[in-house]
Amino acid sequence: MDFGILTIPLVTLAMAFGFAVFTDTQTIHFDYVDVPDSISQETGLTPAVVITKLADEMQEIERQAFTKAEARQVELHADQSATSVLGEYLGVTPLIRVVQESAHMIPFTFSGEIVRHDQQVEFILRSYDSHHNKTRIQRNGSVDNMKGLIHGVAYEAMRVVNPYILAAYQFKRDRLSRDFTPTLEILRLELEGHDSRYAPWLHNLWGMVLYQQNDRHGAIHQFEEAVHLDPNFLSPVLNLGVVNARLGEYDAAVQNFAAVVEHPNVVQSPAVKAAALSEWGFTLALTGRIEEAYAKFDESSRTDPNFSDVYSSWAEVLSAQGRREEAERMTAKALKLAPKEVVYTENLIGTVQNVPATASMN
Repeated sequence: MDFGILTIPLVTLAMAFGFAVFTDTQTIHFDYVDVPDSISQETGLTPAVVITKLADEMQEIERQAFTKAEARQVELHADQSATSVLGEYLGVTPLIRVVQESAHMIPFTFSGEIVRHDQQVEFILRSYDSHHNKTRIQRNGSVDNMKGLIHGVAYEAMRVVNPYILAAYQFKRDRLSRDFTPTLEILRLELEGHDSRYAPWLHNLWGMVLYQQNDRHGAIHQFEEAVHLDPNFLSPVLNLGVVNARLGEYDAAVQNFAAVVEHPNVVQSPAVKAAALSEWGFTLALTGRIEEAYAKFDESSRTDPNFSDVYSSWAEVLSAQGRREEAERMTAKALKLAPKEVVYTENLIGTVQNVPATASMN
């Protein structure tokens, strides 16, 4: 059987992306934002409302970076200042299982003011972190577009709080236009000139940008840099395996998948292990080792029974062998666990060329 017709299965979004889940509650404090009375009267944007909208915009950026903010609380105090508490900062959704890693945000305090110049406004926001670092954000806009102005300030505030989340958010937007210049700007600004605590995640994301730009060897370099900086970060190892397989470097791909499966930390992330086993199995199928491939698929399904992607890969190999009924059963399992016909639409590691779950139904 010629398996040249098969695509390399794509790793699920969360596995490829390597999101950091923050295990403790993190808070972002907004001490105050002064708003001119004239703006409050014309727009309804009181200081408390502006702070609430800033918090909402930051949460929306976080949510669109493929995570879900589980809780938000805005407390208004008697002195009319406000504290926005973004708690449980990076939850998960059923289809986006996030890899738990050892990164933690530090508390930030923001304060600022809006200054009016006729119909133009200037929004100044200052941040202070627990290490006494100070940052000044300044954006200009018009009274008629306060929503856009607040979004712009929230965007820059997220750059201060967690540039990785901002880069992830921007990456999703840039995928639509295929122009990754804004994402690369965020990555370069954070990585150049100082040691970033987010460097492993940023290099991993940089690798995914380069992969999208068809620079597979450049992607490998970035993934390897991420692994060098944090050998316990498994997502770039998984990504390396996928790129190796796309390049026809099957032995190297298997070595990387095996490294994930055999890593002592993988016991904490069964979905990551299941993804590596599934990729391993598909790579074996591409080299004609069909029975070994099925064994890896089976092991993957037992490692994490809720990992739907393995059934899509399994179905594609079965279909290529002419085992249509078995392929349909596997497809049904995939769709039951991920009840959308397109299983890989939100994958970040590469452009979807052929969706196994869909292809096997046609």
